[in-house]
Amino acid sequence: MDIKSLEVFKAVAIEQSITKAAEKLNYVQSNVTARIQRLEQELGVPLLYRYHKKISLTPAGRELLPYVNKLLYDFEEAIEAVKLSSSPRGTLHIGAMESTASTRLPIIFTEYHKNFPQVALNLYMAPTVDQVSAILNYKVDGALVDGPILHPEIMEYPVLEEALVLITSYSSEPFQVESILHEPLLSSFAQCIYLGRWQQWLEDNGYAPMKVMEYGTLEGVLKCVENGLGVTVLPESMVESRAQGRLTCHPLPEPFRTVPTVFIRRRDSYMTSALSRFMELMGITNV
Repeated sequence: MDIKSLEVFKAVAIEQSITKAAEKLNYVQSNVTARIQRLEQELGVPLLYRYHKKISLTPAGRELLPYVNKLLYDFEEAIEAVKLSSSPRGTLHIGAMESTASTRLPIIFTEYHKNFPQVALNLYMAPTVDQVSAILNYKVDGALVDGPILHPEIMEYPVLEEALVLITSYSSEPFQVESILHEPLLSSFAQCIYLGRWQQWLEDNGYAPMKVMEYGTLEGVLKCVENGLGVTVLPESMVESRAQGRLTCHPLPEPFRTVPTVFIRRRDSYMTSALSRFMELMGITNV
C-alpha cells in the first residue's frame, strides 16, 4: 500500500468514475484500475461496486475513506513541515458560511494574498454543520462558523459577534409580529441557526413556528424579501449595504440577538505557517 494508491482511491471515491478520476490525476485509466485492484488485494476486501460505467463504494470502501483522508492530510502536513520556511507557501483550505464569506472574508483574503502570494487560497462555502464535518474529515484547514461548537476534537477561537435582525420588506407601518406569521420564513439552507433563534423566540412567547421555505442563496432570499415574499433572519452585516430603503431590519430581542462567530480547526492538525498567518490576520493570537 502506498500514498499514490490512496490518492487514486480517494479520487475514484469523489468522482465515482474511473475515467474522471484518471483525468483528474492525469493518469491512464488502466493505471487507476490496477492501483484499485492492488489495494483491494492487499486489504482482502472489495472497495468498489462496479456496474455498467458507474462506481460506488462498498461498505468497506466507505469505512476506509475517512482514514485515507487523514493519512493523505498527515502526509501533506509532513511534507509542508519539512519544507517550512519563514514565508508561508502551499495551499490553504478555508471554510466559511455564506454570510461570513460574503461580508468578512473578502478583505481578509485580499490582504492575505497581497502579503503571501505563494499561498494558494481555496474557499469552501457551506453551513456550519457541513464545515464541522469538513474539519473532522481533514477537508479544510480551518473554518469560520457559528459557535460554540464544543467538540473534543476541535479547537475554536472567538472572532466576532453577529447581531441578528428579522428582515422584512420596507413598510412605514409600525411592525407587528402577528402581521408576518402567515408568511414564509426564508432560508438559503436547512438547519439555519439564525432562523432557529427566531423560531425559539416565537415558541417562548406563545406563537406557533413559522413555515420555512428554502431558497438556494442569500442573495435570492434577500431579493424575495425585497419583493414581498416572506421574511428572513440574518446578521445585520449582511444587509447594511444591500437594498437600502427597500428592506427593514428589526433587531431580535435578547438573549436571541447575538451569535458568536468562531474559527475552528482540528485539535490534532499541524499548525502551518500559512494557517498561522491567516489566523493572525483575523486577530487570533492565542494559538
